[in-house]
Amino acid sequence: MILALETEGLSVGHGASPVLSGVSLRVAPGELWAVLGPNGSGKSTLLRTVLGLLPPLAGTVSLLGTELDGWRRPTLARRVAWVPQTFDADGGFTGLELVLMGRTPHQGGWGLPGPRDLAVARSALAELGIAHLAARVVSRLSGGERRLLLVARALAQEPELLLLDEPTAFLDLQHQAAVLERMRARSRDGLACIAVLHDPNLAAAFADQVLLLRDGRVLGQGPSSELLDADRLGRLYGVGLAEARTEDGHRLFAPRSAR
Repeated sequence: MILALETEGLSVGHGASPVLSGVSLRVAPGELWAVLGPNGSGKSTLLRTVLGLLPPLAGTVSLLGTELDGWRRPTLARRVAWVPQTFDADGGFTGLELVLMGRTPHQGGWGLPGPRDLAVARSALAELGIAHLAARVVSRLSGGERRLLLVARALAQEPELLLLDEPTAFLDLQHQAAVLERMRARSRDGLACIAVLHDPNLAAAFADQVLLLRDGRVLGQGPSSELLDADRLGRLYGVGLAEARTEDGHRLFAPRSAR
């Protein structure tokens, strides 16, 4: 089996200063990973390095069986997509036009969308329940609506590996669950997903695997059902946590009251 992502001894950072070191990770097709850790632990920097937007300080990165420096960027864009943490959209773009940007790597030399591009873009909008945003001007939308459009754009890219940096930011609870449910459904069809999350409850509910980062190192990685407990998450975030289980076995975590 060809792994969607493999890193070995990876160190990442800005300039010559590492913020995260020693990451050896293997992500298979069909897996949904959650990356958890406190602010400044290197989660976003890791994704940007994996994508080739930042050079690794040490170690190696392979995407879909090919080392990172062996990819031509246009070819990579047809197989790997990402949802950035922030995005400043031109005020004139509509929701559909933004989502159609995900089809750019698949278009010909003229760069004009064809019938299939339009169908894929509209399907991605419908999949996330935001077809009503197709004709809306992006600059007039809420942060949550923009976030959903960025996820739809990535889905329209039809990738084999999808990296998401805080995909649930600005979203209400209903849409947080909806986005991660779609990621889980897509992963069941073979897509490899890696999502930076801040809520361990979402990771426990949806992720197959987790990567825990703290103090520039990997605190743990493996199946979410084994790694996510109150003790380990308390050490990850530096706070006392209480753990409970629902009647159907779902785990829930909350900070312990100081009272």
